[in-house]
Amino acid sequence: MIEFNRSPLLDSVAAWLMGCGLNDTKAEDVVQGFGNRLVSAGVPVARINVGGMVLHPIFGALNVLWTVRDDQAKAELTPRDQLATPRFRNTPFFDLAHNGGSFKRYKLEDGPVEASFPILDDLRSDGATDYLVQFESYHRDDTSRWSDFPPGMEGVMMSMTTRRIGGFSDSEITYIRALMPALALVIKNAQSRILAQGLMDAYLGSYSGNRVLDGVIERGDGGAIDCILFYCDLRNSSRMAENMPMKRYLALINDYFDCTAGAVEDHGGEILKFIGDAVMAIFPVDEKSRPAVDMSRAALSSVLECLARAREKNVTWKEHGGKIEFGIALHRGSVMYGNVGTERRLDFTTIGPAVNQVNRLEGLCKSLKTPLVMSSEFAADVATRLEPLGRHQLAGMSQSTKVFTLPEFAPPVDKSSSINRSK
Repeated sequence: MIEFNRSPLLDSVAAWLMGCGLNDTKAEDVVQGFGNRLVSAGVPVARINVGGMVLHPIFGALNVLWTVRDDQAKAELTPRDQLATPRFRNTPFFDLAHNGGSFKRYKLEDGPVEASFPILDDLRSDGATDYLVQFESYHRDDTSRWSDFPPGMEGVMMSMTTRRIGGFSDSEITYIRALMPALALVIKNAQSRILAQGLMDAYLGSYSGNRVLDGVIERGDGGAIDCILFYCDLRNSSRMAENMPMKRYLALINDYFDCTAGAVEDHGGEILKFIGDAVMAIFPVDEKSRPAVDMSRAALSSVLECLARAREKNVTWKEHGGKIEFGIALHRGSVMYGNVGTERRLDFTTIGPAVNQVNRLEGLCKSLKTPLVMSSEFAADVATRLEPLGRHQLAGMSQSTKVFTLPEFAPPVDKSSSINRSK
């Protein structure tokens, strides 16, 4: 085995890791660079896997895998619901952290090890002779974040394999273990970025969240943007809230948001906020990358999907005395988009006449007996044939506005109605 003077190498790699932390280097770039530097130093690394749990509304763990064969690190986020599966728990990672350990070695070339982990059998079959697993704990005993995990599970884990006969030398293991705290600190920094991005995406949306992370954080920061506005409100929510058990009603509300907000997100829209049981969203317009015609088409497609999802959900909700029914308004306009609020409590949102107008437009859905109302400003960018519903005076608006819907949603003509569709 190759022996080496580890001190200069240790210092240079540790310094490089610190630089990665200061530069917000991506986790996959850190792991790939770490592997390359170990190989250059003569450490016969074949595979490195780095990971740890992350606080995120959807994902529960970050995992980064690098192999010398591919020389490309790949990062993936594991959904929270997979953390309770045997695939995650029946691993050397989980076993080490769960039992409060910090390092363990498995000599794979000696045959099956005392612990039965599928990953070790797979690695041995692939030619691995030695397997090291390390855990750098954050030493947090707060269990409120992870109710289904014991205290002390938060931290950074790393495994490393070699194919060299005889495995890693003692000096190489000492070298690798000495670098673990520096690597863990850099990965923790990456986890914090994922946490920040995840919280921004979940509570502000990716479009708004990216602006905040880019530094648009002071009260008054922002500017005018052109966008398609989407506003949706649930029907009969008060009656259902009174007549249904709370858990069932909350389940219906979440199904309603899946139908509406979920469809908007799937078509490229940005959820600005949930206002009680209403959804406010935008499709930002940029004539170079997001032209108005495309955004209008996306918004209209999202409406059709909202209604299709609701029909499917209502097959089940009919049996429980509930119904997902709503009205949607679409409008195009310029809005002020940025930070408003007090000095200590800000909200990143849209304000302006266009926001008020789309809210008032949705109110027409009830009186016009249609699930969809569109303004003339929105209709101007739509190639699909539309059904005019006449001009209407909206509360707080100085002028009446002409509104439209899709032909399939046009209410039946009522001769006693005051609606004049020819206007």
